[in-house]
Amino acid sequence: MSLGFLFAALVGLALAVLVLAVFGRTTRSREGHFSGSALAFLGSASLSSFVLIAAFLIAGSWANLNTARGHTLDEARALNAAYTDADAHTRPLLHSYVTSVIHDEWPAMSRGQASAASWQKLDAVHAQVLAEPASGAREQELGDLNGVYTTRQIRLADTAATMPWPLYPALICTALLVLLYAPIAGLTFHRREAVALGLVGAVVGFGVWMVLHMTHPYTGPVHVTPVAYTQSLQRFAQLAATIPK
Repeated sequence: MSLGFLFAALVGLALAVLVLAVFGRTTRSREGHFSGSALAFLGSASLSSFVLIAAFLIAGSWANLNTARGHTLDEARALNAAYTDADAHTRPLLHSYVTSVIHDEWPAMSRGQASAASWQKLDAVHAQVLAEPASGAREQELGDLNGVYTTRQIRLADTAATMPWPLYPALICTALLVLLYAPIAGLTFHRREAVALGLVGAVVGFGVWMVLHMTHPYTGPVHVTPVAYTQSLQRFAQLAATIPK
């Protein structure tokens, strides 16, 4: 695995120290006093670093989440089309597959896995269609099933969606920097200051917790649910009543 991120961080650290060594030679800096502008710069820089990394992680994780949700809708549409064109023997098998996705595969996807039972049920649908006499309707069913297989594969690929792992330790480090900045800059321990910094710490802690629980589109407090497949089951019931086979 590339360690370029570590090299870049070390280069940035070295440059910052070098700049300070070259230009930090004033009487104020030698005496160890901070000016108001210096305190403002250091505070805004530490906070901006945390916000930048947190925002990048949230935006990327949210994009992965929306993409995964869209892929479940694509498969649901393919299933609805397959059910519409299926005969009376194939429709119960499609219903069984969708039920398996909801109850068997969804918990497995949170672990980055596919359900063998769901694969078997979809393969059973395919075998049933292949066993039908050759006809235009059979070819249409096979085409519909190809769409289901394709969208299923894309959905399963979403279980591996993640963000670059170096961003997570960087998030923790910048969060600590935000909290450590206050005592480093001279904030003393008094009740009012403790309450103020405690509130900042609560917000930062919540932000870190939220970001760390958005690492996977199928786990965490905000995740993709199988609602597209429950809607497909409802659609199957409507189609069975209006388009008997």
